[in-house]
Amino acid sequence: MRIESALNTGREGVTAHGQAIAVVGDNISNANTVGYKNQRAIFADMLGETPGDRVADVVSGAGDGVTIREIQSNFDVGPIQGTGRDLDVALSGNGFFMVGDVAAPQLTRSGSFEIDGEGFLVTNFGLPVLGYTGGDAVTLGKIDMTKVDLEVVATTEAQIFGNLNSAAPTSTPLANPISFQEINSTAAHTNIVSVYDSLGQRHEVVFAYYRNGVNSWTVQAFANGADVGQAADQPVALGQAALTFGSDGRLTPESLATSVLTMNANWGNGATPSTIAADLGAFSQFSGSTLVTNFTQNGVGVGEITGYEINAQGVISARLTNGLSAKIGSVSVATVTNEDGLVRSGTSTYAATQEAGTVTAGLAGTGARSKLLSQSLEYSNVDLAGQFVDLVILQRAYAANSKVISTASDIIKDTIALVR
Repeated sequence: MRIESALNTGREGVTAHGQAIAVVGDNISNANTVGYKNQRAIFADMLGETPGDRVADVVSGAGDGVTIREIQSNFDVGPIQGTGRDLDVALSGNGFFMVGDVAAPQLTRSGSFEIDGEGFLVTNFGLPVLGYTGGDAVTLGKIDMTKVDLEVVATTEAQIFGNLNSAAPTSTPLANPISFQEINSTAAHTNIVSVYDSLGQRHEVVFAYYRNGVNSWTVQAFANGADVGQAADQPVALGQAALTFGSDGRLTPESLATSVLTMNANWGNGATPSTIAADLGAFSQFSGSTLVTNFTQNGVGVGEITGYEINAQGVISARLTNGLSAKIGSVSVATVTNEDGLVRSGTSTYAATQEAGTVTAGLAGTGARSKLLSQSLEYSNVDLAGQFVDLVILQRAYAANSKVISTASDIIKDTIALVR
């Protein structure tokens, strides 16, 4: 080998080990980056006598230094930690989230998602998260977090709990009251029950309790005329029921069997007419105050979004103020035939090269795709201790190659001096 070839060999060694040190430095600096994957430099020798390569008069079989053949990523699952945040999600095993352009999606393990100004689900570095909307698990696209299929439930049943004063003054139920003030002044007690129609609109129904005599009561239900297409503030009767109590303060068996006040309301807003069965069977009649302790009903109105949930299959649901949840869509999870064919393309993202093989998208938990862990994030799989060991080894190799260059330079200088 000619002595000047040692300069080339040392130069290649310095360059390659410098690049490898940069890879280690990148790993260390991303030790706390969500979804980051540890990388390593793969070295390959350079043959000086390879046809078409740099011409160097070397000993047969001698090399011409070293080069970095590729930077390889380790896609082992990193540590997963709970965050308690609705839009944080981690992959428990194989797979990648699909982000960016539908025509050329990128892959990432970072599941720190958020909602952008237009209402779409995006990564924390601004790329749209790709998935499916509604029940469609075929067409890939952006996920609109504001597109919620709202659901309402019309009230069909209600139950009222309370006590009627056995010593309350007697009064006569009103056949055609002219105002709610008249009802309040004549009834032994009134209370309001909220019900919902088929359009999710809430209506207030007034229940009036009249003591007819000993152990006998009449209960009437009234709607505001404005709710049923009549004059505002005009009481409109929806139905009535009779209650008969025994000497023990409880409804008699005969009355208990018929203690349901059936309300029929033709709402004036275009909603389907309602038939609501109000169960009064939980009332008692004891001496003391007339009061309603509680009421329940099975209707719900339109709710507003209060938060989100992402389940193990990647299904995104919105939590609503009415107690219901509404499905928005599903996060797509992709697998590739050969993970070594992925190359870094941006912030925690990878692009699939031809060597990656087939990229297959679908729902989490299907095929080879892992399930998701909600309110969790996968952190970097970098082993800091191992990285510092590698750093020491690479630094020594870098210094040794620098020494080769320095020694070869000294020898060349000495040789030139001898010639002179």
